[in-house]
Amino acid sequence: MLLFTAPPPAPPLPAWAEARWQAAGLGRSYTRTAYLQPATQQADFDGDGKTDVAVLVTDRQQRRGIVVLHQGKAAPVVLGAGRRFGNGGDNFSWLTEWKLYRAKTAEVTRTQPNGDLAGTRTVPLRRPGLLILATDEQYSGGLVYWDGRRYTWLQQGD
Repeated sequence: MLLFTAPPPAPPLPAWAEARWQAAGLGRSYTRTAYLQPATQQADFDGDGKTDVAVLVTDRQQRRGIVVLHQGKAAPVVLGAGRRFGNGGDNFSWLTEWKLYRAKTAEVTRTQPNGDLAGTRTVPLRRPGLLILATDEQYSGGLVYWDGRRYTWLQQGD
């Protein structure tokens, strides 16, 4: 007999983040989940001096992703979960690990137009990002980073 085990429920959000979640109506399209631990990450992602919260979610079609709730003026941002984001696509089902990235630089994988690897380049970082990885077969993924206007994907590994 095969039993399906659902991920544990997501932990409660800080009061300000719960208020943002509710005000944006995110619960109509997304469910907070805890398929990875920790189920949330907190840092000043957009550089406004206020702590923001990233939370793991699934959409109604069970596509996985991340919602970033900003404590300042910026609107919530959905990454994956039905919305394409960088090389991560619209479903982060490949995601096996995520963590805060606080280093001042990142080594970003460069590719040629045909998709072949072309080495790396060093990118300076002014604020924390989210390192989201697939670690099952090979170590690859992306660094989710606010560039001052929007979240960008900085390729890590293959």
